[in-house]
Amino acid sequence: MILPFTKREITYILSWKEEVFWPDEMRLVAKLQRALDGDQPLELSRIQLKILWGWAEDQMAGSLGREVRNTEERAIMDKLQSTLQ
Repeated sequence: MILPFTKREITYILSWKEEVFWPDEMRLVAKLQRALDGDQPLELSRIQLKILWGWAEDQMAGSLGREVRNTEERAIMDKLQSTLQ
């Protein structure tokens, strides 16, 4: 699935994880970095989308289900939710 994240949103997502240990997370970070560095779209598997959703949940510390105040977080969540449905 192709996600229409802006470079600013990708940079914001990358700031969520200082260290990754699992191979699936490493592949996701690599895809995010390639999308940030180039002009190719960000294409993620269903599992990578779920990993990204987990990162968002961690970042927002349980604010899912409530209104997100940060503009970048709101845009990221809207795009993730529409893709995961």
